[in-house]
Parts: sequence; C-alpha cells; structure tokens
Amino acid sequence: MLGLVKTGRCWIKLSGAYRTSDAAPDWLDMTPYAQALIETRADRMVWASDWPFAGFEGQVSYSDAIAALHRWVPDAAMRHAIGGRTPLQLYFT
Repeated sequence: MLGLVKTGRCWIKLSGAYRTSDAAPDWLDMTPYAQALIETRADRMVWASDWPFAGFEGQVSYSDAIAALHRWVPDAAMRHAIGGRTPLQLYFT
C-alpha cells in the first residue's frame, strides 16, 4: 500500500481495521500502519466510520471508530485534514 500511495494515483480510507483482526480490541493496534500511510502521503488519506459495521454489529460502535481515529491520528489538525480537506479533494476536484 505504501508503494501505491506514493504514486499519488490512489486514495486510502483509514477505517475498517476491525475487519483484519480476530479480536476486536486488537484492531486499535493498527496505529503504526496508519501512521506510516500518513507519513507517506497524508494528502491521499481519508477517513470514514464504516457504520453500520456490516457483519460486526454489536462488536464495533461509532465511538470505537472515533477512538481508533484519535489513536491512529493524534494530531487534531491532521484529523481535520483526513476527515474534511482530503475527502473534499477526492470527491469535488
């Protein structure tokens, strides 16, 4: 993914990490991966909650998704960019 995002020819949605782990609490440990992607091309990152968490109803909540975003992206300005500015570029330019 790092190589692909370096090209600037794709966008990566930071969400749904709970789908890659067998144990729900462990999906928050995706922090190093999210941070590596952001360091590589922050301008190509977007975020979404993935609600209604199809197939994981009752295991993941919206507050879990927000908590993961805050853990993966501790800087408020970067969270704002990933949640607002870069999606605007993706969808409206």
